[in-house]
Amino acid sequence: MNNRELAKAIAKGVARWKTDIVLVGLAGSPMLDVFRDAELPVAAEAFADRRYEPDGTLRSRKHEDALIHDPAEAARQALSIVEQGFVLARDGSKVAVSAQTVCIHGDTPGAPQIAIAVAQTLRQAGIRLAPLSQ
Repeated sequence: MNNRELAKAIAKGVARWKTDIVLVGLAGSPMLDVFRDAELPVAAEAFADRRYEPDGTLRSRKHEDALIHDPAEAARQALSIVEQGFVLARDGSKVAVSAQTVCIHGDTPGAPQIAIAVAQTLRQAGIRLAPLSQ
């Protein structure tokens, strides 16, 4: 997410293949700027099932508390991202997050239940769920 040279290589490879595919990257990361500079469509991504550090990075999976296992907590985080544009970092501070998509990792234990809770919570709040592109 912070390696501009790698992001340039990704952008170059994708542009050779298809220029209308949406590239997804961590919200606020330099990677997205590189993709935008290459005039590729991008979507900033935030995470319902991951904890954040105060600097906006994801908490390393080396830590036991890196994943959010509770579907209700993940749903609250997703709603906060969408409605208020922030997440609470592991230290309780607010981290601004501007995202167009919310990720739930398929390898997170309980991912199906998390996805159901997130979708229900967002819909109940009047938020329309839609694909990034048609």
